[in-house]
Amino acid sequence: MLKEEVTKALKVVQDGGIILYPTDTIWGIGCDASNTEAVQK
Repeated sequence: MLKEEVTKALKVVQDGGIILYPTDTIWGIGCDASNTEAVQK
């Protein structure tokens, strides 16, 4: 199941979307830093 979830998250990032992911203390927000539109979201 983890591989499928990672594949889906990668597709979202590649398509200019943002993802949320858990860290030790808070939720992180991620995107493709080289995609200006994704960063502005």
